[in-house]
Amino acid sequence: MSAIDLYIARRLARPFLATGAMVILLLSLENSRRLMGLLDNVEQPVAVLIKLMVYLVPEYLGIGLLISVFVAVAVAFRSFAISGELDIFASIGLSPARLLRVPLLLALAVAMLHAGLRAYVEPAGEQRLDALGTSIAIGNLGLSIAPGEFLRPRPDTVFHVDAVDRRTGEFRGLFLRNPDLTVAARAGRVINGGRGEVLLRLSDGHVIVTRSAGRLEIASFKALKMPVQLLAPKLARGTARHRNDRLMLGDLIGAAVGGRTGAGRNAARAALGSRFVTAAFIILVPFFGFALGVPPKRSTSALGLGAGILLIVGFVQAVVAIEDSAHALAPLFQLMIVFGFALAALALFRFQRSQGPGAIEAALLSASRPARHLSRWIPVDRLMMRLPAACRPAPSAA
Repeated sequence: MSAIDLYIARRLARPFLATGAMVILLLSLENSRRLMGLLDNVEQPVAVLIKLMVYLVPEYLGIGLLISVFVAVAVAFRSFAISGELDIFASIGLSPARLLRVPLLLALAVAMLHAGLRAYVEPAGEQRLDALGTSIAIGNLGLSIAPGEFLRPRPDTVFHVDAVDRRTGEFRGLFLRNPDLTVAARAGRVINGGRGEVLLRLSDGHVIVTRSAGRLEIASFKALKMPVQLLAPKLARGTARHRNDRLMLGDLIGAAVGGRTGAGRNAARAALGSRFVTAAFIILVPFFGFALGVPPKRSTSALGLGAGILLIVGFVQAVVAIEDSAHALAPLFQLMIVFGFALAALALFRFQRSQGPGAIEAALLSASRPARHLSRWIPVDRLMMRLPAACRPAPSAA
């Protein structure tokens, strides 16, 4: 690689890594509250939460790679244009196609990485995530309860203890009630009973059983083991797309070739097409980054960056919608979409080369001017006065 290629690579590296890390962090923070809601009955929730986050990283990384390539290329060429380096490159005979050599190599490497993630790493993470969720549901990860509080592991079950020895895990003054029986015991502890259940090992207590017609039976015990289901069984996500997300590449190809039903084969083929079409789209992203990232002369507008991100989101949503449809021609539709985006990338790149740097950004700014002028003629104050008093914004303190 020449010195200019190395210089471009260094300018691409920082925004690429920063954007990928930011996307993973934001997606993790967005889902952390939902995940923490699953850990009410887990003995070590922080460790389990970290495991859940780690298993979700491949999925987040697959999304982040797509955006990171665009942002890295767009930000790098935007900085070249603002600082005048793009004119210097042109003056020494470096065409836009030559400047895109390193971004295209980066996109090719990221496309291969993305294909590998979607083929093996992400399905493995989804499988481990399901296994961990099952362990939480059946209580293999323990039971955590604060003394004096009433725990409702199920809507019809109440669990209460007076004290807990954190060193030994033994409960004191235990009370449990469900529609069939009521149990009170002097001491007890939770053990893993295997076979997907949690056992309460109780000592010195009483049991009240409700029989038919409301008849009660009372019994005392010195030692008792009773199974407890901590969480109500959760329905697995049943869409074909979510099921196929958990299949390795070889299993997915097998389902696409020799699936039992026509619908299953169509869904597997759509999932297979989605993985490869998305990887192919990543190779086109540098062209969009160059076309939409360069601002016009004497301008620092970032309208093209927003348009590019919306374009990527639109592509992903279109591919996912086709995959959800599980149509027999879904792979063909996906190929048509990526072919259409390829023609759009080529057209934008040629327009940028013929009209000069920043021509597309200038066209976007010109197209947005009528909307800005129209907004000036909208009587916002009069419209606000017609709103009910409860719907008007409160006046500021100033």
